Amino acid sequence: MDTETETDESPTNAITRRGDAEAESLSGKGADYQEETRCGLGPCNFDWLQRFASKKAYVVIYGLVGMSHLAIASYFRGTISTLEKEFQIPSSFIGLIGSAGDVGLILTTLSVTYLGKRSHKTRWVAYGTYLVVLGCFIRLIPYWLYGGGQSTIDYSKSELTTQKNNITHLCGKSFKEPENCEDASSGSVSAYIFLIASFVHGFGCSIYYTLGMAYLDDNAKKSKGAVMIVLSLVLTMFGSTIGFLLASFSLKFYIDPGVTPDFGTTDPRWIGAWWLGWGPLGVMTLVFAIMMSMFPRTLPRAMQRKVKAAVAAGRSYVPEEIPKPSLEDFWKTMKRLFKNKILMCNNLSTTFIIFGYDGQMLFLPKYMETQFNISATASNLATGSIGLLCTAAGLLVSAFFIFKFKPRARYLAAWNVFTEMMDVVGFLSILMISCESLNFQWSTLPDGGKTIDMPCNSNCACDSSIKYSPVCHLSSRETFFSPCHAGCQDSFFSQNGTKVFSDCSCTADNGPVLDGPCPLDCRSAFIIFIVVQCVQRFLGATGRAGNCLIQFRCVDVADKAVAFALLEVLLCVFVFIPGPILYGHLIDMTCTLWGMTCGKTGNCWIYDAEKLRYYVYMPIFGCLFIGTLWDIGVWYFVKDLQMYDDDELTKDLELKDSKARDKKSRFKALAIAFGGN
Repeated sequence: MDTETETDESPTNAITRRGDAEAESLSGKGADYQEETRCGLGPCNFDWLQRFASKKAYVVIYGLVGMSHLAIASYFRGTISTLEKEFQIPSSFIGLIGSAGDVGLILTTLSVTYLGKRSHKTRWVAYGTYLVVLGCFIRLIPYWLYGGGQSTIDYSKSELTTQKNNITHLCGKSFKEPENCEDASSGSVSAYIFLIASFVHGFGCSIYYTLGMAYLDDNAKKSKGAVMIVLSLVLTMFGSTIGFLLASFSLKFYIDPGVTPDFGTTDPRWIGAWWLGWGPLGVMTLVFAIMMSMFPRTLPRAMQRKVKAAVAAGRSYVPEEIPKPSLEDFWKTMKRLFKNKILMCNNLSTTFIIFGYDGQMLFLPKYMETQFNISATASNLATGSIGLLCTAAGLLVSAFFIFKFKPRARYLAAWNVFTEMMDVVGFLSILMISCESLNFQWSTLPDGGKTIDMPCNSNCACDSSIKYSPVCHLSSRETFFSPCHAGCQDSFFSQNGTKVFSDCSCTADNGPVLDGPCPLDCRSAFIIFIVVQCVQRFLGATGRAGNCLIQFRCVDVADKAVAFALLEVLLCVFVFIPGPILYGHLIDMTCTLWGMTCGKTGNCWIYDAEKLRYYVYMPIFGCLFIGTLWDIGVWYFVKDLQMYDDDELTKDLELKDSKARDKKSRFKALAIAFGGN
């Protein structure tokens, strides 16, 4: 029996031993760069903290920080429709608020990332997250200044007065509600406060996505990088659920705890407690930011790998000398990136695809409220839950596949093309999902416009200051703007406590109407919409890990953070700034009934559901189609891209050779045995 291979030490094992020995000596207490691999913050670098200086701990904390960022963004999205009603903000200005965080990033992201990549990356991420915390508390200022809102206070006072006098907006008995136009300016002030908060939040988030992801890839093996990135993304995905569920919980409560209105959460007049979640979100994010700041400049295991690589190359490890930042070096870096065909095709593909998705995600809860006639609470509950399991499942499946089979770059790029084609098909199918619309009653003007003043209520003297308080004629399923506009002259409460308005001249039989809009049954359409969304989320998530790996592997190691910063700047200029504004404007174009405050246009009360569906999803379809074409370019150029470490590929080859030798030895032994017989 040949035992030579078992007794002699292979060159690879010898190199490994020498590398381990040198790494151990360099990580000793006397090493000059021990501080580079030590966990802690200032004097708080206790020995028990050093067990957390690992990539596993970083994946958890990095994922938790990302989770808090996404929870904040999702909470804001979940309260958009409520903010529009409370402060009379149109969707186009909400889009501007969503874009504000990206305006400053155009000038700062590349420079901050370029400087940060040569500094302590995790500290920079923590500093950015502190700004995100500040943004949370800035958003509380409107509530601290105005409390439950002047419109809510006015409504409460008018309701108390009208209940006492029994003259609630009835035909011929309506009264002019006093409009305090001085206090109405609080809506404009609040809108600009949200604008500032969004700017601060966006600036802090940019550092997280650029330097934080680069730090993770720097300290993980290439073969395990995909798994680490995906695990952090899965943890981050929980932020969407937390944000939307918190919004759903908060909006169950009325904005002013001291007021109990006589209508429910499904009524368009309901203003939920949008302010309730900002404090807890800010505190949670602050705790995770402090944890992030304690990670070392380089993780110990990553340092050991650098030492082993140096020994394998026949030299002693010398810490890399970091050159001083210079404008000349910055332009050289940018020139390398712009000449990288894979990177630029991938960036353009990502830009178009995210442009399509961003508009949908920003206004998704509002879209579901409008399209399927559900409450803000229900829309946030659905938004926060439908995507999590499907997205997480897609990410985990793709990470396992990449880790197990190590597919070539071309296979990963081809899969991205396939998933995006399926997304195009999915959005086309969503265009076909419709629901019955609210049968709202108004008159058509000669110029094609519409008015709620009709011949049947011309003698009712319905004042223009009447707030939107819809009523429903059940037999015809007609909805009117208010009891006065329905021509009703009397009111009473039924045995079950429902408010009823009678002697209504605008109904077909002069019959009574009930308080609130007519109910719509959209359950079937809503379920189909959710199913399509789940399939899209799963397929889309399966391509994220491969797309992220291609983004990392197609650039030099030193350029990774700047490459992500370049992508973020492109997204800011072409997606995050114009996208929300454009989609907000498109949504406003579908409005059929605007609210008025002191003669100025406020928020929209009723949308054309069919027009809204086409205005929102046709641009998404076009953007995804163009993005797919650029991904075909990625597939063409990545044929020679190396995705995994050379040593990992060598180990795989050695394992295959070992199995082949074992098989050959067994065959030889079998032949000898037969020969001996």
